[in-house]
Amino acid sequence: MAIFGKDNSDLLHQILRELGELRERVTGQQQAIEQLRGDTTAALNTGLAETRAVVRDGLQRHQEMIGDPLNRIGGELVAIRNGVNDLGRERQTSPQTAAEPGSETADQAPTTNNELLRAAAGISAAELQMHRDAWSFLVEHAAGDRHFRVPGSVKEVDGAVTVQVSGPSIVAALTSLQRVSDSDDEPGTRAIAEHLHQRFSETVQAVIEQPHRGDGVDPVRIVIDDRAKAASEEEGD
Repeated sequence: MAIFGKDNSDLLHQILRELGELRERVTGQQQAIEQLRGDTTAALNTGLAETRAVVRDGLQRHQEMIGDPLNRIGGELVAIRNGVNDLGRERQTSPQTAAEPGSETADQAPTTNNELLRAAAGISAAELQMHRDAWSFLVEHAAGDRHFRVPGSVKEVDGAVTVQVSGPSIVAALTSLQRVSDSDDEPGTRAIAEHLHQRFSETVQAVIEQPHRGDGVDPVRIVIDDRAKAASEEEGD
C-alpha cells in the first residue's frame, strides 16, 4: 500500500501542515534577522553622527580658543609693521631732518604720506624714464588702481622707455608701490617696489620744496637709471 494513498490522507495533511508551520517560522526568523540588522546599522550610524558632532564641537572650541586670538595678533602685527614702514618713508622723504639747530629746515616737520600724495596730484604731467622691465613692473602693480592711466604711446630706445604720465597716475604709482613693499612675500619684489617708490617720492619732494606753477621751468622728470660714477668724474673730484 502506498504511503500517500487514500488511506493515508490524514498523514499527508499533517505533513503539509507541519511544512507550512516550518516555513512560517523560517520566514519569521529571517524577518527578525533583517530587523536586527537594520537596528544595528541605525545604531552605528547614530553613534558615528554623535561622534562626528563631538569632534566638530571640539574643533570649533579649539578655533575659538586659539585660532581667533592668533588671527587678531597677526592683524595687529601687520598694522604695527605698516606703521613702522610709513614712519621710515616719511623720515626718508623729509628734507634735512637732521639739520643743525638754527638752519632753515631745523624746525621743518617731516613730509607726511598724505602731503606727498597731494603734491603728486598737483603735477599736471611728468616724464618717466626707465628700463622697459621697470616700466612693466610699475604697470603690473599700478594698473589695478582706478587713478592709473596707461599712456597711449611709449617711446623705447635701446631698452629704455620714455612715457608721459599725469599727476593722478603718479598718486596711483606711489600708493601701489607702497602697498607692494609693505605686503609682498617675495623680497626681490619688495626691493623693486621700495626703490621705485623712493625715486617717485624724491621727485615729488622736490616739487614740495621748490613749488612752481605755470611756464618758466623744466617739466617734472622721474629718471630710474642708477649707475656707478665714471672714472673721469672720480678724477675731477
